[in-house]
Amino acid sequence: MKKSLLATLVLSALFAVTACDQAKKDNTAEVKDAATQTTQDVNQNMADSKDTVSEKAGEMKDAAIDKANEIKDSAAEKAGEIKDAAMEKATEMKNSAEEKAAEMKDAAMEKANEMKDAAEAKATEMREAASQKAADAVSEQNKEAQDTSK
Repeated sequence: MKKSLLATLVLSALFAVTACDQAKKDNTAEVKDAATQTTQDVNQNMADSKDTVSEKAGEMKDAAIDKANEIKDSAAEKAGEIKDAAMEKATEMKNSAEEKAAEMKDAAMEKANEMKDAAEAKATEMREAASQKAADAVSEQNKEAQDTSK
């Protein structure tokens, strides 16, 4: 009996060890399959993420290009407005300068005419005074000549 009990114990231990080894082999295959599946899922998710990132980058690039074009167009429009305003201001300044020059010319001509008239009046006055003095001198000489002849 002892031998049969001992044999039973040994066989039980042997079956237990064999069963554990078998379970380990089954578990290893399952873990290997699960790891393979997880790796495939991770690779698929990475590929999806890469595609999503590429799409978003493309959208951001397009948005940046659109915004840059808007800014460029706005700047060009603003530059055109500034150019037009500058041209208008230059024209106004030119017209104002021409008007001022015409006014100054008219004022100078008027002043020259006034000076000419004043010079003519002074010359006439001086001529008359000279004539008067000459007439007075002649008259005085005539008087002296008459006084001396008497």
